[in-house]
Amino acid sequence: MQQAELGGSETMAGQGTGPSRTRGSLCQEGASEQGCSPQELRLLLLGKQGAGKSATGNTLLGKAVFTTKLSGQMVTKSCQKEESSDKKGEKVVVIDTPDLFSSQACAEDREQNIKAYLAHSAPILHALLLVIRIGRFTEEDSQTVQGIQEVFGAEARRHTIVTFTRKNELGENESMRDYIDSNKSVKELVQNCEGRYWAVENKAGEDQRDSQVEELLDMVKSLVKSQGPYRVTSRNEGRGFQVPVNEAKSQKGDKPHKTLNIVLVGRSGTGKSATGNTILGSSEFRSQLQAQPLTKTCQESKTTVAGQDIVVVDTPALCLLLAEGDTSELTKLQGYVFSCEDRDTIFVLVLQLGRFVQQDQKVVKMLQEIFGEKVMKYTIILFTRKEDLGDGDLDNYVKKTDNKALKKLIKQCAGRVYAFNNKETGQAREEQARGLLEMANKLISSHGGHGFSHAQENVNKTKMWPKKVPNLKNFKDKS
Repeated sequence: MQQAELGGSETMAGQGTGPSRTRGSLCQEGASEQGCSPQELRLLLLGKQGAGKSATGNTLLGKAVFTTKLSGQMVTKSCQKEESSDKKGEKVVVIDTPDLFSSQACAEDREQNIKAYLAHSAPILHALLLVIRIGRFTEEDSQTVQGIQEVFGAEARRHTIVTFTRKNELGENESMRDYIDSNKSVKELVQNCEGRYWAVENKAGEDQRDSQVEELLDMVKSLVKSQGPYRVTSRNEGRGFQVPVNEAKSQKGDKPHKTLNIVLVGRSGTGKSATGNTILGSSEFRSQLQAQPLTKTCQESKTTVAGQDIVVVDTPALCLLLAEGDTSELTKLQGYVFSCEDRDTIFVLVLQLGRFVQQDQKVVKMLQEIFGEKVMKYTIILFTRKEDLGDGDLDNYVKKTDNKALKKLIKQCAGRVYAFNNKETGQAREEQARGLLEMANKLISSHGGHGFSHAQENVNKTKMWPKKVPNLKNFKDKS
């Protein structure tokens, strides 16, 4: 039988770090203080009329406790909370809700239902399940998403799992990933929820039902491990959810308001294009092992990660920009940095783990020649081929390296190092991208909330652009 898909066909290994914890231990922390049983997961169902919220709730609980039937009118008209225990004695609490944002619901009913579901949800929730029917993402669904953000706050997305019902209606040989990628609105929604999605067939037999539920609960556990539970207040103060403690710091200034502009630089063969694809979550840049460089021109691609607009700029090897005496690509690169007033730019210097060579040092010198020595203050070093570390740790690798040039470079970048395994997929790949973005946002925050292109020391450069291309003949190198 078909299995329910989580983030495609991949597992949840990339969600969070540290040793695995039981479902009970997720709620054990502060359980008595929060009024939460140490062995339960609390889930809130949200979505438009007819999406399959009640049927999904019944699937999760393993029994028909919520009313479900095909109707042109709203079947669920009030909030309802039910719970069930599995064979291990672990409890699942599910809160079913009416269509809070339907045109059929008057303002008074909406306000009463919001108060009711807040009371049912307090003191904490472990996940919000945004239920959408496959093949039927409509304007009403978009309005529901907007309504959730307006009522519950934009941060609710960080605890939301997009839940697709009627998985059996996928096309022949079509995967969930294919379906998501083929629909721009659906793809943006999933990206806005940090790539988390689950597909369910509510008419499945018992074995498949149990498998589907187990996979979702594993996803919820991983979500709680990385984000913590969501605290809920029963007071209706315009925003039902409160920002978790572990998110408070980012809300104080770590997250920039402008689009994040990530410029990838490095010698040929280090994996810049593959790194760009990992950040984007899709194969936008050509990437394969070849003797000759594949990337010969600067190019950009855009996406949204964790609600943040991202532009990734892939570049040719800097040593190749002047190989034929043509400076147009170098001017183009400067344009990506200096002409984007609506973006905060940082640089990511891509190196291959275990192979820091003379060409890498030339790239660093060229980068400083083009943009000034202070460019390194806005640069993150990213090592590809993280998988080569095995059970090792990146920090230990950096500390123990005997390459003096590499140590000097890391010091210039204030110790900002990160690593990618560009062969990862699904949630593991997305977790890598989010980690890099967190580092980039902290970098921008450390400079007063400004990226390289908007820093005070670059004001004159911005006004002068396009400036004369520096004489880099000493750096020309086709290797």
